Amino acid sequence: MPRPPVILTRPEADSRRVAEALAPGTEVIVSPVTDIVATGESVDLSRYRGVILTSSNAIGFLPDLAGVPVYCVGPRTAELSGGDVRLTARNADDLVARLDATGPLVHPHGREVRGQVAKRLNSAGIETHDVVIYDQVPVPLSDAAKAALRGDAPAILPLWSARSAARLVTQIGSPGSNLHVIALSDQVARAWEAATGRMPEVCDAPTGDEMIARIVAAAAG
Repeated sequence: MPRPPVILTRPEADSRRVAEALAPGTEVIVSPVTDIVATGESVDLSRYRGVILTSSNAIGFLPDLAGVPVYCVGPRTAELSGGDVRLTARNADDLVARLDATGPLVHPHGREVRGQVAKRLNSAGIETHDVVIYDQVPVPLSDAAKAALRGDAPAILPLWSARSAARLVTQIGSPGSNLHVIALSDQVARAWEAATGRMPEVCDAPTGDEMIARIVAAAAG
């Protein structure tokens, strides 16, 4: 019996990294639903005592972070930052709760952002500045991805963000009856359930390793 395809809808580079981590022989359809583009804003690191990274997407639009204190959400973001990692948090709430630093700090992020990190840290007495350094532009799904997502044949859809969940449903309407959706977190799962009326599988921990393990298990049947 053929394995169900895995539909990867993260930005191209992120989707390719996930595909490379899957078991050999796994059929993968890469069709980003979002493209990451620069806004033209820049960050003068000399003005700050540290950088907050809630997504690895910001890293490519920043100067070299070697030697710069960085406070990250997720081990992958910490690994890619190239900075002096002072904190690796599970999510934005965990970062705000655990961050212990002297400002001013800077939080470069996308135009669409959740968690109000800078606002909450400022309220806690840690001076933090927001910079919208990239935008998340909607991208049409490929015909192959739409067919797999809408069809009756088994398929696997990892969902990494609530935003992606909403964009997918806008494009495909009702998902196929045998679509196996895996949500990175409860927040992502709730977004999918609100849009489709279906509750997906949810990762125990919102990490890339946990997501990969669940995709591999689902693909193996």
